[in-house]
Amino acid sequence: MTPLTRPSPTHTASASEEPMLAAVRDPASDRAVVEWAAARAASLATPLTLLHAVADPALLPPGTSFSDEVKGGRELIVREASRVGQAYPGLRISTYLHCGGIVEALLGLAATAPMLVVGADRQDPSSGEFKGSVALRVALNSSAPVVVVPPTPPPAPGGGVVVGVDGSAMSRTALLRAAEEAHALAGRLTVVTTLGDAAGPTEPQEPQEPEMLRELRARFRALTVQWVVDDVHGPVQALSSRASGAELLVIGRHGSGARSGMSLGSVTHRLLLEPPCPTLVVTRAPASAGA
Repeated sequence: MTPLTRPSPTHTASASEEPMLAAVRDPASDRAVVEWAAARAASLATPLTLLHAVADPALLPPGTSFSDEVKGGRELIVREASRVGQAYPGLRISTYLHCGGIVEALLGLAATAPMLVVGADRQDPSSGEFKGSVALRVALNSSAPVVVVPPTPPPAPGGGVVVGVDGSAMSRTALLRAAEEAHALAGRLTVVTTLGDAAGPTEPQEPQEPEMLRELRARFRALTVQWVVDDVHGPVQALSSRASGAELLVIGRHGSGARSGMSLGSVTHRLLLEPPCPTLVVTRAPASAGA
């Protein structure tokens, strides 16, 4: 069995630490993104960069002034930076205006960023179709962990952290990251394992607590850890239900059923379309785990 390996630190505060990145596409729909990222950065004494992208001049409609687009984009992120700066006086905030696609901008800066924070992909209220795939593309290609924030207000403290575990190397990394997040929040950790699927429940089983969970309890002795085995629902429904009202849901980019590293796992893909709470995607398993 692969041991529970500690990933390289990604959120230890220091004076020279690279800033977290938060994508601001629209100030109204991405208000929750900015709020979550600012609170997170302030709690860790980590700098925060608000990033906004304006379209390449060649892609603008005829008659559109590029200089006006740039001016409007700059005013947008400066205004957002000023707003969160007043709420968090000690937070180090910078702004970055990019000409081109926001996905490319985020991925280009992901190599040194401790975390990328983006809003959930928007859904047309009348047709139900999703407009674009920024969150999905960033989660698939980022080298840094990605948090996808739904458009609802951030949950109140005390909701704890939820993580899905399926025995894969990536889920082991997600479990450890979730424990670190729960420990930092002084909250509880709920570990969800599913035995059922969308077709219906399985035969009653009495699974034994996995070794990696016993190892986790020994490492984080002060952390309240609850192990939930759902033998009725599939992983998407089980995790969505348990994470509703949680402070954070932690999932791996690919699960045990992944066929290729070229696409998101099906569970991750569906959860990111409608995240039940801020959802952290662990994007890389440690090399020692064979990822």
